[in-house]
Amino acid sequence: MTTLNPRTPRTPRTPRTPRTPAHGSRGDDGPVTAYVTALGRALRGPRGARRDIATELADGLRDAADAYVEAGMTAREAQLRAVRECGPVEDVAAAYAPELAAVQGRRTAAVCAVSMPATVLAWALTWSAEVPSAPGPHHQWRLGVLSDLTDWAGIAGGIAGCVLAALLMVSARRTVPVRLVLALLVVLCGGAVLVSTVSSAVMNVANAEQIEWMLAASTPAVALSLATGVVSAWQLGSLFRTANLAFRRG
Repeated sequence: MTTLNPRTPRTPRTPRTPRTPAHGSRGDDGPVTAYVTALGRALRGPRGARRDIATELADGLRDAADAYVEAGMTAREAQLRAVRECGPVEDVAAAYAPELAAVQGRRTAAVCAVSMPATVLAWALTWSAEVPSAPGPHHQWRLGVLSDLTDWAGIAGGIAGCVLAALLMVSARRTVPVRLVLALLVVLCGGAVLVSTVSSAVMNVANAEQIEWMLAASTPAVALSLATGVVSAWQLGSLFRTANLAFRRG
């Protein structure tokens, strides 16, 4: 880049030939912007990852267009050529699909790996601290196998989340099909969430009087109940988005 010396006097009235700016292809509208917008609509996956891909691609296209402008093309011609060389939007979106699916899968696996065992541990501590005994001889807790089933489902879901997160790291290098891992994630972690939720619901119904007594007497139990509902909704929402990528056509 040439720097003008401010001390060098300029000759007055010297006509200067207008030149195209070095970055004349970087307007806010034009073929590149239209192409990247269309690609953003075609991509499927987490919003942040889609935004990063669109930004990176837009920068690359505009760099290519700048090079064509410096070679003598107009800004529009340069952008059109850069977009044409990038390929059809559908093909580019399909090329990015495994990467976006893996990002969503890793997020869902991390959610299950962390939240499910944490919920089991939190409830175990709450039960041991807040439920020393039942409130009367005719109100015994009916837990049995359902309590164990809930705990084991949470632990199994956490382990599955850890293993599948590792597999998704490998699948990013295309050694394992991403959709297969996502399908396993939905089936295993989704099944664990379903078993845990159903078992907990049945226990609540079977121990309705005791649960009412416990919630009335224990602020931590109320807070944990609300937190568990929020976490369950988070898990299900993430699993739904993953299933949409794992089982959709195309």
